[in-house]
Amino acid sequence: MKDHEKNLPRLLAALDAAPVRELTEAESNRKEHLLRTVMNSAASTSQAAAPPRRRRAWLWVAAGAVTAATAVAVVGQVVPSTPGSGVLPAAELASWTGTPSRPPATSPEAAAAEKWCVKALGSDYSGTSVSYANLDVRGSVTSVVVTDGKTISYCLTDKAGHGMAEVIGPVKKLPDNAVEVDSAGGHGEGSTGLNYMEGSVGSDVGAVTLHDGGRTIEATIQNNRFTAWWPSAEPSGSADKVDITLKNGSTRTVTGDSVFPKD
Repeated sequence: MKDHEKNLPRLLAALDAAPVRELTEAESNRKEHLLRTVMNSAASTSQAAAPPRRRRAWLWVAAGAVTAATAVAVVGQVVPSTPGSGVLPAAELASWTGTPSRPPATSPEAAAAEKWCVKALGSDYSGTSVSYANLDVRGSVTSVVVTDGKTISYCLTDKAGHGMAEVIGPVKKLPDNAVEVDSAGGHGEGSTGLNYMEGSVGSDVGAVTLHDGGRTIEATIQNNRFTAWWPSAEPSGSADKVDITLKNGSTRTVTGDSVFPKD
């Protein structure tokens, strides 16, 4: 490359009347999301998707130290030191809402949650491009399903960087009126306890509403997958009842345990 070609970016920058400034965190997150989106579009035309991998392994991450437990990857800024400590602080769980807001994929919440989830499961994504779905915000906690074509994960995270990230399975083909759990769990207790549940729905299912411990939880449904989470002083990883509403308006109520696989 000739000298004047090397210096061209610097010379052009000097002519720019706009002052140089650092990107805000939201702008940086949107920049990273846009880059991953472009990479994903390019990769999808040249590479076939590999079959998804399943994993159930807990990880606590704090100050660079990693210790193994069981079930999902859980990332926080501090390791819980008291019995019953959960994956999200009590204050964040207290902000929970039964009906979530669902911001667009271009929102700061979406970009921040995607960035956190990819970082939390870095060994699975390994810098590959990703896309996401089932984005919802309940209080100050965001949940999202992230995929890169071979790895799919469900993530919960707050603005301070606490949360959990679990590798999950692909959507199943179910009877049109059916609901089936793929993964569920209960963590912590008391003010830091929570339940979560995610799985597949048939093509005629329009809404899934869970009832547990006096709470009503409206699940988020996208691409035939439902996701939901809620605070629980005594988490069991299940709900008391589930209302399944079809697109024709009819509703039936079943027990929480009945939507788990029978095998």
